[in-house]
Amino acid sequence: MKPFALLIFAFSFVVLAAVSVSAQEPPPWQQTIDDQLRSFQSGDDVGAYAHAAPNVRSMYPTLEGFMAMVEGGYPQVRRPKSWKMGTATPLSESQIAQEVIIVGPDGKLWKALYMLQRQADGRWQISGVSLRGMKSFGV
Repeated sequence: MKPFALLIFAFSFVVLAAVSVSAQEPPPWQQTIDDQLRSFQSGDDVGAYAHAAPNVRSMYPTLEGFMAMVEGGYPQVRRPKSWKMGTATPLSESQIAQEVIIVGPDGKLWKALYMLQRQADGRWQISGVSLRGMKSFGV
């Protein structure tokens, strides 16, 4: 191959590789988190509650109780402006911890650590969330 043709071929390969990587679906546990946050944003409380794992549902057996807990303790999750997935850490075959950086309704940054469990039917559900404030975008 001539140098110019080789350069074009190499460039095309890099572009195609970048497109295929960006078109990949997120892992299913990230999709669960994303779906719940979108449900909260749109006011779909039933949809948000559907992503709660059995342990959460046993503590909050009604939609009203679940939403009161979220409203009272997790306003950043209840009304996020935006979010970005961070590092995922497998804990076992059926449990994973997923970091999520959230911009809360007041514009402040929060690091959320989501705990998820894979259910017998293969779905991932949220079994817990902990939040801590962040001081800058660099964290």
